[in-house]
Amino acid sequence: MRFWLELNQEKDYGQIPVLNQNGKAEFFIQGNLDNPNHTLYLNNFRKQEVGRLFSDGAGLIASFTIDVVNHSLVGVKKLNTPTANIFYLTQLKCIVTGSIKRGTYTFRSGIKSVASVQTIMGDRGGVLICDITKPEDVPFILLTSVLFTQWHVTPLKLPSFPPIGFEVNPN
Repeated sequence: MRFWLELNQEKDYGQIPVLNQNGKAEFFIQGNLDNPNHTLYLNNFRKQEVGRLFSDGAGLIASFTIDVVNHSLVGVKKLNTPTANIFYLTQLKCIVTGSIKRGTYTFRSGIKSVASVQTIMGDRGGVLICDITKPEDVPFILLTSVLFTQWHVTPLKLPSFPPIGFEVNPN
């Protein structure tokens, strides 16, 4: 299954639509993680909560927990390796490999690929393309991908300039 998350600065009323392979909104992601007390929510199109991702505040390295309806809690942990950024999703037993900073990474269970994520630039901003093999992994992959994007992508804020030909008096 393929999902698209368009990350832009347009007004989407505090939510990111998650489009399925037919181009229709299947989920919405709401919230942000700019504060340790904030949470990301994944809701279906009926506005029912499917899952949430929040900081568990354990340790010096940020770790997060994913709580999906009718599933046990899943932790997102960073493995301490000096040579690579490797993340582990507990309970799912998935390791995230690839380059999170470059926006191309894979969720692996052993040698088997569970999902892959690619970040591209679209017309209105960054777009996450998530290819997920099992339907039960969809909420975990979507929430984790948005978490990684918030860690490594700074929203672009451009200044507003007056139209050319107008003079501006700074006083």
